[in-house]
Amino acid sequence: MADDANHLARARALHAGSAWRQACDEFRAAGGLAALEVDDVESFAECAQIAGLRDDAIAALEHAFEVRAANGQVRPALASAFWLWEAYHLNSEFAQANGWMARARELGPDDAGEEPGWLLIITAYGRIAAGAYDEAGMLLARVRERAARVHDADQLAFSTLLTGRALVKSGRLADGLDWLDDAMLRVVAGETTPRVTSLLFCAAIGTCQVEARDVSRVREWSTALGSWLDTVPPFGGPFYGNCLTYRAVHLRLAGQWAAALAQLEEACRSLADGAGTRLIGHARYELAESHRLLGDVPEAEAAYRAAAFAGGPTQPGLALLRLSLGDVPAAAAGIRRALGESVGPSARVELLPAAVTVLLATAAAGEAAAAAAEMGSLAEHFASDSVHAAHARALGELALADDEWQKALPELRRAAGLWRGLDVPYEVARCSMLLATAYRGVGDEEAAGLELESAREVFTRLGARPDLLVVEDMLLRPGIPSQHGLSPREVEVLRLIVRGLTNRAIGAELFLSERTVQRHVSNIFDKLGVSSRTQAATRAIDRGIVSNAP
Repeated sequence: MADDANHLARARALHAGSAWRQACDEFRAAGGLAALEVDDVESFAECAQIAGLRDDAIAALEHAFEVRAANGQVRPALASAFWLWEAYHLNSEFAQANGWMARARELGPDDAGEEPGWLLIITAYGRIAAGAYDEAGMLLARVRERAARVHDADQLAFSTLLTGRALVKSGRLADGLDWLDDAMLRVVAGETTPRVTSLLFCAAIGTCQVEARDVSRVREWSTALGSWLDTVPPFGGPFYGNCLTYRAVHLRLAGQWAAALAQLEEACRSLADGAGTRLIGHARYELAESHRLLGDVPEAEAAYRAAAFAGGPTQPGLALLRLSLGDVPAAAAGIRRALGESVGPSARVELLPAAVTVLLATAAAGEAAAAAAEMGSLAEHFASDSVHAAHARALGELALADDEWQKALPELRRAAGLWRGLDVPYEVARCSMLLATAYRGVGDEEAAGLELESAREVFTRLGARPDLLVVEDMLLRPGIPSQHGLSPREVEVLRLIVRGLTNRAIGAELFLSERTVQRHVSNIFDKLGVSSRTQAATRAIDRGIVSNAP
C-alpha cells in the first residue's frame, strides 16, 4: 500500500508538471483504475489521451464516466463522454463517437438543471460540418453564456473558437477572426487545460491557414504554439503530431526549412501509431512538400504516395513536382483533376496558383487566364495579403507568357512586396526570378542580375536545390539587348533549341505557352535566314550567339 501511495504521489506530480507519459506509468503502478479515486482516474485519462495512449485513455474515460454517472455527477460524466467522443471521432470511428453522444444525452440536464455545454459543443461541430453556421452560432452562444457564468474556462475558450470558425467558414472572415483571437488569448494566457490547449492551437492555426489564408495569424499563433511546446516534454500521440505539423508549416514559410523537415518527420512518427490515422495524411503531404522544395525527388514521391494512402492530399504539390521534372502532361492532368474535384473557396485557392503555372507550361493560356481571374475574385473574398500576392504573381506570369514585359513588371513587384511584408523568403525569391525575366525583356540586364543574385542567396540559404539550379543557369546566360536582330527572349529560346528541347519543353523551362514559343521560333528562323531547327542551332553556334557548351 505504501508503494501504491508513493506511485500515486509521483503520478500526481508528473501530471501537474506536464510529464504525461511518465505520469501514466505511475498511475498504472499505483494499482490501476480499480484502485484509483475517480479524480485520479480522470487525470490518468487526460495524461493518456494527450500522450496518444489511446487504449489507456478510453478505458480510463469509460471508467470515470460510469462512476460519475452512477453517483449522479452529471457534469463530470459529460466531460468524460465528450472526450470519449473526441477520441473515437479523431480515429474516424464515427459510430462509436455517436454512441457516446447518445449516452451523454441519456444523462439529461447537468447538475444545475441546464442543457450540458459539452453536448451542445458536439452538436455545434455537426452543424458546422453540415454548413448550418447560424444554427451552430446559436448553440455556441448558449455554451459561452453558461461557461462564463460558472467559470468553465475550457468550454468558454472552445465555444469562442468554434464561433469564430463557423463565421470564417460562412464567409464572415473579419468577424470570425476576431472571435478566434479572443479564444486564443485565453489559451495563451494558460486558462485552458492541456487537452483543450493542444486542440485549440491546432484548430486556430488550421482555420487561419486553410480557411482564412491569413499568414500573419498563422505565424503569430504558431510562434505561441512553439513557446507552449517548448515548456512541456515531447509527449507523442495525435495531439502532439498535429501540433508539430502546423508548427512545421510555419517554420517552412519563415525560411527555416531544416527545422520544418525535422518537425514533420517527428509528426509522422507520432501520428503513425494508429491513434492519429485521420491526421497523418496532412502531415505526410507537408513532408512531401518539404522534400520537393529541397529537391529530394524520391523522398517527395514516397511521401506523396503515403499521403494518398492515408486519404490526404497530393495536389498541387505533386503537379509542381512533375512540372519540375519536365513531365508537363502528368502535371497538367493532375492539376486539372484536382480542380475538377475541388469545391469551396479554401480548396480552390490552394490549387489555382499552381494551376496557372502548370497550364501555361502546357500551352493552355485560356485555362490559365481563367484560373487567374478566379484567383482575383477569391482575393476579394479572403482579403488576405498572401492571396493577393499569389494573384499578382499569376498576372505577372500571364504577361510574361505573352512577352508583355512592361505589363508583367508592376504585378511581379507587387507580389514580391506582399510576400516580403509577410516575411516569406522563398516566395519573394520566386518572384525575383520572374522579375529578372521581365527586366531582361526590357533590356535592363543590371536589374535582372540584381534580382537573380538576391534569389540565389535565398535559395542557397534555404537549400532549395531545384530553384538554385535554375537561377544559376539564368546567371550564366545573361540577356543581350540584341544579337543579330534577336530579342533577349528569342536568344533564350534559341539557346534551348541548341540544347535540343522541343517547343513544349522550352515552354515549360521559360514558363511560356507553346503557342508563344512557336511564334519565337518562327521569328528566329526569319531573322537568321534558316528553315529548320538544325540550321538555326548551327548558325547560332557559328556566329557566337550562343554556346554549345552544356
